Amino acid sequence: MEGSLKIRVGNVDFYYGPAQALYDVSLDVPARQVTALIGPSGCGKSTFLRLLNRMNELIPDTRLEGRVEIDGEDIYDNGTDVIELRRRVGMIFQKSNPFPMSVYENVAYGLRVNGMARDRGEIDRIVETTLRSAALWD
Repeated sequence: MEGSLKIRVGNVDFYYGPAQALYDVSLDVPARQVTALIGPSGCGKSTFLRLLNRMNELIPDTRLEGRVEIDGEDIYDNGTDVIELRRRVGMIFQKSNPFPMSVYENVAYGLRVNGMARDRGEIDRIVETTLRSAALWD
């Protein structure tokens, strides 16, 4: 089973400030299989999923205890390239979950980290086109 694991979470506790949101979560997720997380609203499903690409650390005063591995590597290790991790572990949530920055910066983020625009002017044009097509520009 060890070689066929994609994700291993061990004894994870997660905190938003003093409030504990996850309690001693351990889970092995096999490679090439569908895994579902089911539970009532507010039980920690989204918090848990955000651990897998380190989105929670964008929220001030959060803390993780325990271990999260993807492909056998601790993704919370100091040497982890978080941008590369987020390229590999993408998420689509039912409710939008932007980074804590402006709408412009949320749209421009992917362009910047993936080197998809040559300069600020091109980023500006792409962001405007994208927001207009989503009826969000005005």
